[in-house]
Amino acid sequence: MRLTGLLILLTLLVYPASKLAAQSYVMIKGTVWDLQGEELVGAHALNVTKKYGTFTDVKGNFFLVLAEKDSLKVSMIGYKPYYMRVPSGLSAQSYSLNITLVADTLILNTATIRPYPATYREFRQEFLTLNLPEDAILERIQMPTEPYRSKYTTPEGYLALPGPVSLLYNAFSKEAKELKKMQAINTKNELRKKLLSIIAREVLEHRFDMKTDDDIDDFIIYCGLSKEYLASTPHYIIARRVSACGYSWKDRGK
Repeated sequence: MRLTGLLILLTLLVYPASKLAAQSYVMIKGTVWDLQGEELVGAHALNVTKKYGTFTDVKGNFFLVLAEKDSLKVSMIGYKPYYMRVPSGLSAQSYSLNITLVADTLILNTATIRPYPATYREFRQEFLTLNLPEDAILERIQMPTEPYRSKYTTPEGYLALPGPVSLLYNAFSKEAKELKKMQAINTKNELRKKLLSIIAREVLEHRFDMKTDDDIDDFIIYCGLSKEYLASTPHYIIARRVSACGYSWKDRGK
């Protein structure tokens, strides 16, 4: 009986220790930056699973202990939060993280406000003589002659060309070529607007010297940023890729 009681006592003493050893803990040393490469002081690092946390110091650093499968959240007012889950099977006891927070505000371009002309007549004249980009494009497009258009125009106003003629028309006509150019321009503009909705134009100009729309378009091609990638990828990952490509794009001609 004494031997049995001793075994039970040893089991009770060893069980909590083995259970504690099975729970693997790691020390996370994190540094939090913004897109301009400056340390963020006072950012909140939270263990979401265990409900405790800390703040970054004057150098943007924080230290936090997390267990396997715990979730880390780093946030700050005016920025989009960063999330990470500690994976299982980690071999080291400490890890370093470099975290870039993306601003959660929109920086609008400067607007120039001008007064209308003094009278309605002057306003009407200014409006009628206004030059639009579409006007220049339409002037370069050579449309089919009116008899041909009236014969094949649909009720919606489109040309319904028969059989192989439509293939030849779409491949070689000046109208089709202009439409393709317009589609390419629109695609380029939409891709640039999508990137600028994630990362402000001022950030790209300040960090990577992208001063014009052509610079941004060239960078998008250089970095391989597609519409699908920008639409389906978390913003903090896009920010990392932009940061990685930006400096090499800036120094490519040196």
